[in-house]
Parts: sequence; structure tokens; C-alpha cells
Amino acid sequence: MKDSIKTVWDKICAGATVAGKFAAKTAENVGNKATDVYNASKANLKILDLTTDIEVIYKEIGRLIYAAHTNEEASTESLDEMLEKIDEKMNQIEELRASVASDNAAKVCPSCGKENEADSNFCSGCGVAL
Repeated sequence: MKDSIKTVWDKICAGATVAGKFAAKTAENVGNKATDVYNASKANLKILDLTTDIEVIYKEIGRLIYAAHTNEEASTESLDEMLEKIDEKMNQIEELRASVASDNAAKVCPSCGKENEADSNFCSGCGVAL
């Protein structure tokens, strides 16, 4: 093979290798982003479920209060249990929200220390891959 053809062939192979590595990194980033979206959606659905549970408990509390108003027997122990359930569910909601917020937190560049947006792949300050 002539040297000029070999040189061109080597450049084509090198370009293909770089393109392949870039495609692999892009696919990895897309996969990571899909996982992040899935986890955030899962957490938001759990928050919705917990909020619905709290609304049901609120209705039960309303019934107890109305029963007390109409001089029917109403258990304060039952009321205390319901309030504790609400507190537990509210704490779970806060933990889930904090988890979602931390997943969306800014990325700090390991090279220059600049804070970048959470979905950044490269530092806006120095260009290093994040």
C-alpha cells in the first residue's frame, strides 16, 4: 500500500475511533439522564401517593371532629394516631423532595471549582468533562 493511502487510512481509522468513543460517551450520558428522569418521576409519584393518603386522613379527622360536635363518642387516641400518621407521611414527603432536589443540584468542576448547571457535561469555565 502506498504511504499516502496508508496515511489517509490511518486518519480515517483514528477519526472513526474518536467518533466511536464520543458516541459511547453520548449513549452513557443519555442512559444516565434517563435514569435520573425515572428516579425523579418515581419520587414524584410517591409524593402524590403520600399526599393522597394525607387527604384521606384529613377527612377521617373531620369526621371525628364532627362526631364530637354532635356529642357522639370520638376517640382522642384515634385522633392522635391519625396526626402521627400525617407527621410520618409529611416527613417522607420532605425526604423525597430533598432527594429530588439533590439529584438536580449543580455540578462543581473538579478542575477549576466552577459551579455548573446539573445537566452540564462540560465545565463552562475551563471545558473539562464533568
